[in-house]
Amino acid sequence: MSKQLGMTLIELMVALALGLIITAAGVQLFVSGTINYSLQKTLGELQDNGNFGLNYITKDIRLANLDANLAVINDRNLYSGIVLTSLESYSGLTADDKAVQTANLPLHLTNADTTKISLLTQGYGQTNWAGQTNINEYKSDQLVIQYKAIIAGAMDCEGNSITQAEIDQGTFIVQRYFLRKDGNELALACDAGRYKTLLATSDLPTTISNYGGNGEIIIRRVDHFHVLLGVKDNSKDEFKYMSIKDYMGNNNSLIKDGTPRNRIMSVQLGILMRGVETIPGGQDVPETFQILDQSVSLNNAAKSKRYIREVVTQTIALRNGYGLMESL
Repeated sequence: MSKQLGMTLIELMVALALGLIITAAGVQLFVSGTINYSLQKTLGELQDNGNFGLNYITKDIRLANLDANLAVINDRNLYSGIVLTSLESYSGLTADDKAVQTANLPLHLTNADTTKISLLTQGYGQTNWAGQTNINEYKSDQLVIQYKAIIAGAMDCEGNSITQAEIDQGTFIVQRYFLRKDGNELALACDAGRYKTLLATSDLPTTISNYGGNGEIIIRRVDHFHVLLGVKDNSKDEFKYMSIKDYMGNNNSLIKDGTPRNRIMSVQLGILMRGVETIPGGQDVPETFQILDQSVSLNNAAKSKRYIREVVTQTIALRNGYGLMESL
């Protein structure tokens, strides 16, 4: 009769150790796979935001100054594609003054609720401007454009359709890009309004309709929004990018019979976006970034959670403002 022997204590311990090693390896592979999936999902979402959201904005900004009176964009030309000034930019204009002075928005728009300075193109450092942001050093900027409606059925950035009747009445579309709260985070939104110009004087509007609200969100989870203006010196063959404050000064004011500022040829957009999911510990997550000419760091609230962030930039030529080059 043959003897049957069980496992010795040493053999049992070796078997258990091998089992634990194999189990640990499996768990490690699972954890690594989960982290990699989360990382790839976040990177994909960031890429989608950059590709689709920014492209959507870029397409509309290229319309700035479309069919304006002059193919030159500055702070004084009526219907200028970058909206920097309005009646609120002047102080103490008389009725006779209004007949000869100009701003980017027509002076028959007298309702300050839609033409106030805070609803024009604004930048960090200007008086009374404090855009939303998640960084320490700067506040976000605000970009406002306008263009003439020329295609029936086209839509503004909020999805409102343009009718043939509005085209016949010389309607201009005004679009404002800015950061606002979206729950517990910030988002890049667009607020769109419109006003008519080809009406009897007594029927001209005093307000920009449907303008000055929260708008529609274009890109979610944005920490900072920065704008630079590409400016050509009127007296020299020189071109440079500058902040909105450097172009307009501390506020968006105008003086009667003043000289227009240098023409604007392009804009640069810088956006700091974050992913949708946090990243587990053990991986470095940057807290400082370069957004165009700004070196920035996250504030305490933003860096308390570990998100992947990415800076996307876009330079947009304002080709509807490239006219009359031979005179400059």
